Parts: sequence; C-alpha cells; structure tokens
Amino acid sequence: MPDHDALEQQLAIIEARLARLEKLLRLSVPEPASVTQPPAASSEGPASLSPPASPAPLAAPFALQEPDSAARPQRASSSAPSLDTTQLLGWSGATALVLAAIYLIRLGIDSGWLTPVRQLVLATLGAGGLIGGGLLLRRHDRQYAAFLPAAGVVVLFATVYAAHLYYGLIGGQAAALGVIAIALLALGLGTLFDSELYALFAVLGSYTAPLFLPDLRGAMGDLVIYFSVWSLVFSAYALKSRRRVVYLLAMYLALIVFSLLFTRYLRESWEGALLFQSLQFGIFLSTAVLFSVRLGRPLEFAEAWAHFPALLLFYALQYDLLDRHLHAWAPWIALGTAALLLGAYLLARMSLGAQSQAGRALVSAYIALVLFHAVYLDLLPPFAQPWVGLAILGILPWLARKREDPEGLLARWPFLLAGGLILLLNLANVLLDKAFTQAPVSPLLQVLYPAMSYVAYLALRRDHRLAQAAQLLLALAHLSAMTAAVRLIDIAALASVAWLAVATLALAAGFVLRDRVLGQSSLLLFLLAGLKIVLFDLANTAPLLRVVVLLVLGLSLYGGGWVYRKLPQAAVGVSE
Repeated sequence: MPDHDALEQQLAIIEARLARLEKLLRLSVPEPASVTQPPAASSEGPASLSPPASPAPLAAPFALQEPDSAARPQRASSSAPSLDTTQLLGWSGATALVLAAIYLIRLGIDSGWLTPVRQLVLATLGAGGLIGGGLLLRRHDRQYAAFLPAAGVVVLFATVYAAHLYYGLIGGQAAALGVIAIALLALGLGTLFDSELYALFAVLGSYTAPLFLPDLRGAMGDLVIYFSVWSLVFSAYALKSRRRVVYLLAMYLALIVFSLLFTRYLRESWEGALLFQSLQFGIFLSTAVLFSVRLGRPLEFAEAWAHFPALLLFYALQYDLLDRHLHAWAPWIALGTAALLLGAYLLARMSLGAQSQAGRALVSAYIALVLFHAVYLDLLPPFAQPWVGLAILGILPWLARKREDPEGLLARWPFLLAGGLILLLNLANVLLDKAFTQAPVSPLLQVLYPAMSYVAYLALRRDHRLAQAAQLLLALAHLSAMTAAVRLIDIAALASVAWLAVATLALAAGFVLRDRVLGQSSLLLFLLAGLKIVLFDLANTAPLLRVVVLLVLGLSLYGGGWVYRKLPQAAVGVSE
C-alpha cells in the first residue's frame, strides 16, 4: 500500500536523525573510560540515547584554603624536581650573581676607576636587573623566579647602608627613607610572587634599621611610633597573605630590638618603654585572634608554642621594667595581661564555635606563670605562702587523678607544674625550718604538712600512672614527719621514739591496706631511729629514760619484723 510505504520512509528519516543526534551528543560530552558504551544504533529500531556523563563536582566557593596549596597551580610530581633541590639551585644561582657583582666592584676599586658613586650606581643597577629579570621570568615559573628579586632586595638594603655608614654620601634621614622604601618594595614583591621570603626580609630590614641609623632612635616617642607603625603594617600583611610567620617574626624582633635600644640609649624614658610594650601586646594579640577567626581555623600546637617564647619575653621585659619603677603595681598589671589573654582566647573560641586545645594550653601556661611568679612569689605575704602550699597539697592529687583526654591534660599541666613547684618550695621550708618563723601557727604547719602528704599518697597509691609521684610524696611525708618531731620535741630520745611511732604506724597501715610499698618504707624509719638512738641519744639520756627508750626500740623492732613478715607479697596496684 502506498500509505504504508510512506510511513516506513518517514520512520527511516526519523531514525537517521536520531542517530546523528546521538553521534553529536557523544562528541560533545565524553564519557568516562570506565563506563560501558551503549550498543550502536541498528536500522531495525530507534537508536537509544545514552545519558551524558555527570559533570565534575565544583569546588566549594567559600572553602578556606592555604595560599601555597590550593590557590597555586599544581605541577606534575613525576617530572618536577623536589622543592629542596630547586630552592638550593635558585639560592645558589642568586648568590653567585651577587658575589660576581661584589668581585666586579672590588676589581674596579683596585684599578682606581670605580669611585664610590659609581659603585653605588652599579649596585643599584644590578639590584634593578635582578628584580627586572625575576619579573620577566615570573610568567614562566613564579616560584623559581622569586629568588632573583629577593637577592635584589638584599643588594638594595646593602647599598643604602653602605652609602650612609661607609661612604657618608647620604644623610641619616635619606637612609631611613631608603630603608622604609625598600621594605615596602619587598612587601609588594612578596604579594606579586606570593612568597613569604620578601616579608621576612622586610621585617629584618625595617626593625634592625634603628640599630644602625641614629636618626631613627632619636627620641622615645619617635621610636615607639616607628615600631608600632611597622607592627601594624606587618600584621595587616600577615592577615592578607595568610602567613602567621610574618607577624611572629615581627613580634620577636620588635621586642628584642626595642629592648636593646632602650637598654643602650633610653634608660631614663621608662614610661615610653612601658607604653611600647603595652602597644605591642595589644597589636599582636589582636592579630593572632583575627588571623584565627578570618581563616576559620583555631591555633595548632606548633603555631601555639611558636607564640609562647614571645609571651615569656614580653612578660620578662615588662615585669622587670615594672619591678624597677612601679613595684607595687607589677603583679596587678601582670594579672591584667593574663586576663586580656584569656579574654582574647574566649572571644576567638566564641567566634569560631570550636575550642582550640593548643590555644587553651598556651593561655594556661601563661596564666600559670603569672600566678606562680607575680601572685605567689611577689604578691602574697610570706606568712600566707605556707598555707597556699598546704592547700595545693590537698588539691594537687585530685587534679592529677582527674580523668581527661590527652589534649585536656596538655592544658592542665602548666597548673600542675606551678603547683608542684610551690609544694616543693614549702616542703623544703618544712625540712629546713625556714620561712615559717613569720607564720603565727608554725608548729601546726609542721604537723599538717606530713599529715597532708600521707593523705595525698593514699589518694594516689592505687593509680599506676602516678606511682612514682605517690612514692615521692611518701618519702617527703616521712622526712617531714621526722623533721617535725625533731623541731617540736626538745628531748632527742623522745624525738627518736616519735620516729619509731611513725615507722610503726606506717607498717601497720601497710599491713591493713595490703600496701607493700608503704610497709617497706617503714624499714628505713626503723633503721634511722635505731641508729639515732644508739649513736646519739643514749649518751645524754637519764638512766631510767635510757631503759625506757631501749625497751621501746626493742619492742618496736621485733614487732615490726613480725608484722613485716605478714605483709602481702605483691603490692596493691589495681587502678581504681
């Protein structure tokens, strides 16, 4: 039938069109190699269209990435040499170019045709050539090309210092302006090449300039402004470039170089030095908080401990200054800085919505330092210090036994260390009978310290993790008890009897508590008491008292040996 033939002809045309569309779709959207290709379209039916391959997932548009990883083009690791090798070759080549320029200048000087002006002009042109060559090579390999301008920046700094200090061709103000201009140029090149090396050169050049240029260290006010402005500049650059090392180096150099200048030239202007230290503390503390909040990343442990020496340096410099000129205010100002540091940490934690264990440990270390040095050693009166040590003796075992994750323990150890130091100082005072003369209840303290030491040992004795600390507390308890007996009992023989009583109680407690360590420790007490009685006490003791002491010694030693034989063979060591 003609109608039937026409229908078949139209279907064939449609099938041909579908086949062409399928071919076009396959060419425009390639499929992964792992996906099985659909069978070719046959002439007996319509060709099936395979769905296009799913597009690759897009990167999160607001993901925070480090500039040296995600923001930079990646190279094939199979063909590129290692980064250490390229750095070595790049620095070696740049250094060789600088040495070549130096030898050329030396040759010109020896021949007599290279005057100082010509030397400086050639050095400036050479530095410009290094910078220009790096800029030309930047489009091909930005990271490797960055070595040439870095060497040029070093040459420019050397040229300015030579023109002022060696040849006297430019004045101090011109040299200072030159140093500032070169430091700013280095920051610009660092942004252009995405390298922190230029920022480090700028930090070194700008902060060390006052050591060589007298015009920059004239008055205290000018010096404070100079350093503070640079601290703000480098803090802003660190935030923009996302590199903590920039403001960290600036923080260290600002404190160290200013301290050297203050010690040598400006000792009388201590108020300006105090203002400078306070400004630097505020600037860099704010920068550290803003850096973490802006990146959305809390401090890591390596970053946190890179800040800690700077905090120690700041505390030492400021406290020394305050102790000399405002002694009464020194502990309170130190507490104020600790409160500011704690507030900054809490603000960062609230902004980030997460707790930084590294930041918590850093803040804990600084607060523990302030509490130990400024509060305990300086602020507390001498008669109150032994009572603080006694309170710590009661609290420290509870803190040590507190179950917590390892990261939380890192934040707690500075307080444990500070408390341990205070405790050892006071136990030494108990043993040496020092510093308790100003306490109105000295005899009571000499009794309470050994008693609390025994309680602390009993609290820690079953914890395997703290076995050594518990044994140390037991030894200190025995020593302080023996010392207290000698201090409080005038008759030497009766003091020895008190030693025997302590040994007997320790042995009995070890038997009752099934604690072999406690029981064995009593043997030393028995031995020391017996030697003291035989060698020192009997000669100066009345006959009747001598008999009584020997009876007590004999009964104690025999009874102690009997109980010791009944002690359990293994000490109790199961952790509670």
